[in-house]
Amino acid sequence: MTERMFAQLKPERLDELTEVAHRRRRTDDLARAFRTPAAPPRRVPSLGRRPWFLGGVLAAGLAAAVIVVPGVTPDSGPAVPGTGGQPGGNSHDIAAAPTTGAPTTEVLDARTVLLAAAESASRVEAGTGHYWYTRDRTFSRHVVDDDAYATRLKALVAERDKRAASGSRQAADRWFEEKVTELKKNPAPLPYVVFSGSTDETWRARRKGDANRNVSRSDGRLTFGSPEDERKWRASGAPRLAKGGERSYEDRLDRVLSIDNPGITIRNVDRLPTDEKVLERRLHELYRARPGGGANEEDFSVYLWQTAVDLLNAPITPGTRAALFRVLAGERGLTALGDRADALGRTGAALAAKGPGDDGGSIEYRIIIDPDSARLLQYEVVGDGESAPNLRVTLEEAGWVDDLRERP
Repeated sequence: MTERMFAQLKPERLDELTEVAHRRRRTDDLARAFRTPAAPPRRVPSLGRRPWFLGGVLAAGLAAAVIVVPGVTPDSGPAVPGTGGQPGGNSHDIAAAPTTGAPTTEVLDARTVLLAAAESASRVEAGTGHYWYTRDRTFSRHVVDDDAYATRLKALVAERDKRAASGSRQAADRWFEEKVTELKKNPAPLPYVVFSGSTDETWRARRKGDANRNVSRSDGRLTFGSPEDERKWRASGAPRLAKGGERSYEDRLDRVLSIDNPGITIRNVDRLPTDEKVLERRLHELYRARPGGGANEEDFSVYLWQTAVDLLNAPITPGTRAALFRVLAGERGLTALGDRADALGRTGAALAAKGPGDDGGSIEYRIIIDPDSARLLQYEVVGDGESAPNLRVTLEEAGWVDDLRERP
């Protein structure tokens, strides 16, 4: 997950809640959370157990451009990514963003939503198996014309070699480093809004030394933010921005479940504390021990939200899941948006937080939680002033299986 995902979050409705007032109405709030009718789902496929999302996907979506490769099958018309029935959509791409779902009449505050999820999590039975399986659908925005970037980089390499041949190699290398730095700061941004999607499946082995399996599928389709965006794309020569196909591989790497917590693995994540206070202390310990240290306690809330998204998609025990929701409920920074539909049509409670963007603007982070099942359904990153997400990950399915080709 990105370093400053939830940095400088400002308390909004949570400022209105005092501990005494919340205790006084907690029972009524939780009861209302469970009896609030959800909007009917749209084209919901068969789903399994709790989903899982590794934070590295988000970091890749924000920090790097999507590589330009041949093999694109462009859409015939504009559409917000994931909108059902629009060009570029498929059975997994139903809704553009949480805002497409109709909110409930009464919007519950973020703390009540999280406490309701905690109550649900405490009633879930723990599962087990040899492999932790996950499947998610990712939509990411192409922000750079990598074809043009590669051409410019190739020209710089040629010029560097020319300078080195006729003068000092050290001076040529310094010149090259300066030019590459300039190129990275101005990497030929695309003048239109365009997205592509992929579906990723993983099988993580619980036993050390066993193989992990990874499968990534891309349909090669492009989805545009508006008709004008598609017109600009065609006017620029209709560059190939996505490649369809499937990539599958196996490895025996001991993969971590949370980027900021390299000590948490598939074999020990179920040993995290199940008591709220003990878990909170443990998270503070992990924060201080993380790579780069954690001397600044003011940044703990940033770390907490990043780690929470990772853990909610990992095979933590129901007790840990419930405790984690309660720890989050005690933190400030999330605003409740009411009920929203995810890209599969599943309805849950949407929460949002704003943080600073790299260009001085702001970024909004959205999550959709199903309080009744305690599942994290979807995660989004929306740029300042954008109507569509720069990155959206819909958590389709997760659960324990006993075979490397099996699904829950």
